[in-house]
Amino acid sequence: MNAINGIKVQILDADGLAKTTEPGLILLDITRQEVEASRISSVLERLHVLTDSEENMRRFKASLMFQVRGYDSDSRELCEIPEVRAFFLTLVRQWPHFLWFLHRGVGAIGLLMALLCEVMITRNPDGSYATEFASIAEMERTLLDLINRGAALFVAFQLDPAEVDEMFGSVITELGLGEKQ
Repeated sequence: MNAINGIKVQILDADGLAKTTEPGLILLDITRQEVEASRISSVLERLHVLTDSEENMRRFKASLMFQVRGYDSDSRELCEIPEVRAFFLTLVRQWPHFLWFLHRGVGAIGLLMALLCEVMITRNPDGSYATEFASIAEMERTLLDLINRGAALFVAFQLDPAEVDEMFGSVITELGLGEKQ
């Protein structure tokens, strides 16, 4: 068990996740082998634990981070790798609840959207890079699709609409889509 800024980070398989009763950051570890074989079943098994009860849904709200291992020697960003993009497109068709669960303030929501939408990467001489969405309209459509398909979970667990609105507001803020000053 590790900690980041005093927050417990749990790296668990589906059984371990199902048995945990403590809140903390959850790191979803996805391997290159899973990506290249389009094998989403193990990833889905782990994600379904988050949505199998209202208690888990609340406990793990905004606590999920993900990593895709095995591409460290690849010079491309994850959103430039067709297999990674295809994997996530398939994954969100089956499990559209990332917006509720992704941790805020670490770029996870932006990365997910970059994996689901067309983006342009600008590389700087210092090795840093910038990601720009090719179409804000596509990003907004994708976001709306995730919200609409994920809404069934909120209805099933009878979540307070104000809580759901607050969560979606934080997504909009993360993506910089709020009102311009």
